Amino acid sequence: MQAQFLFATGIENSNPTIQNGKFRMDELAKCKHYQFWQKDFDLVEELGIRFLRYGPPIHTTWLGVGKYDWSFADETFNDLRRRNIMPIVDLCHFGVPDWLGNFQNLEFAQLFGDYCHDFAMRFPWVQLYTPVNEMYICAEFSALYGWWNEQLASDQA
Repeated sequence: MQAQFLFATGIENSNPTIQNGKFRMDELAKCKHYQFWQKDFDLVEELGIRFLRYGPPIHTTWLGVGKYDWSFADETFNDLRRRNIMPIVDLCHFGVPDWLGNFQNLEFAQLFGDYCHDFAMRFPWVQLYTPVNEMYICAEFSALYGWWNEQLASDQA
């Protein structure tokens, strides 16, 4: 079988907290994707791109243990499916929901696994994932340099 070249683009969905957790840098809000997501998808289609790095905003989708607001994800992912654009889903991109605290939460791995499972059950047609996008950068910026989320600066963090 000959390998096929996969050309993709993406819509930045990172959302770390800064300023000791007082401010969330929501890139989807900054680029007005919440208002113009259909136009953004139109542009992807116009380019003829069939694969899109994309993810639901974790901080507004995952409301608590087993609690979700799927409304935005339902709209956007169903529209991607209708357009025959295959998402490569980022489920966590530099930030976690406020209720979870930060990546130092010892329950993060189990709870995040449950969130991933529930997303996959809701959207069984999705096949491509980057569950945690750019883990190294997230760890480095959050726990070593102290710029994001935990704002720690140690090897232990």
